[in-house]
Amino acid sequence: MPNSVSSDDYTTEYGNRQGLTVQKDKIQKNHRVLIIDDLVATGGTLGSAVSLVKMLGGVVVECACVVELKMFIDPPEESGLPSRKKLFAELGHHDVGVWGLISEDILTNKADLPQHYVDDGEEH
Repeated sequence: MPNSVSSDDYTTEYGNRQGLTVQKDKIQKNHRVLIIDDLVATGGTLGSAVSLVKMLGGVVVECACVVELKMFIDPPEESGLPSRKKLFAELGHHDVGVWGLISEDILTNKADLPQHYVDDGEEH
């Protein structure tokens, strides 16, 4: 992007990623910013976005996500899973709250369909 600034490269559950980019004049000193992500797992993308806002002098009020995978928030050390809590502390983002719109718990609920239901691809 022209006239832009990028965060450092970061790691997600899918591997290494190049930094996020935003135009220099879009976030001003002391602008209050809400960051919204579709799905938060290890927090790599979210952490990179917070770093980018802070780099430009903005203040991240909080972060929101559509779905948050809770198993990555603060897993036991012996699990070997990445910890978003630890990542945010290392990045200096311990002051940034993250909230989810939909709990992952609801994604595991089995739907009750009528006995003879057939998905024909049409709306009914």
